[in-house]
Formats: sequence, C-alpha cells, structure tokens
Amino acid sequence: MSTQPTLDFVLINVADIEASYQYFTDKLGFTSNPEENAPTFRQLKGAPGGIDFALRQADETYPAGQVELYFKTQDLAGLRTELLDKDVEASPIMHPPFGDIFTVQPLDGVILTMLGA
Repeated sequence: MSTQPTLDFVLINVADIEASYQYFTDKLGFTSNPEENAPTFRQLKGAPGGIDFALRQADETYPAGQVELYFKTQDLAGLRTELLDKDVEASPIMHPPFGDIFTVQPLDGVILTMLGA
C-alpha cells in the first residue's frame, strides 16, 4: 500500500463567504456543488478531471487568506509514521464526518491535511 499522497482538495478561507461565492461562480465561472454547501462553506467543482475546492468563512481559527491543501493517501497511518520518523510534527489522526485525517504545518503556515483514501 502506498503512502505517497496526491493533492485532492483545496480549501480557501475568505472574509465574506457570500461575496466570494458570487465572485467564483458569477465572475470566474466555477460550478457549485450545492449538496455539499453549508452556511459557512461552499464547495465548487474544478474542471472535469480537476481538483474540487471550497470556500470557508474565515474566523479566529482560520483567518481570511489562509489556504489548506488536502492530500489523499492509501495508507494514512503509514504516512503519519513516516513523517514522524522524519521529525515532522503531525497531529493525531482525527475522524471528522468526511474521513480520517491528520494535519502538518510547514514553515510557511499553509495547513496540509492528509486524508485517508
């Protein structure tokens, strides 16, 4: 089983969820994925075969302009072990509704989320 992660999803924290959503759909032409939307979250579709992404209302925890990259791996626990062995700080594996994840934060502050396939 491979631990090599591939980019799967991008999350952009925005100051005004409605204005940003309108900009991405009306001006930039991205398509909404309404079944995934929530009051503070809007999912958008990338081009066919491309990566989907979302907008999230910024708050004290997730400031506007912060970007989170989600990488999918077939062996989440194995990847976490490999990273810990390389002295990478990794959160414990968490279990939100969309799947098992853990996060790492490189020096530039972009949050990298590793997602089990």
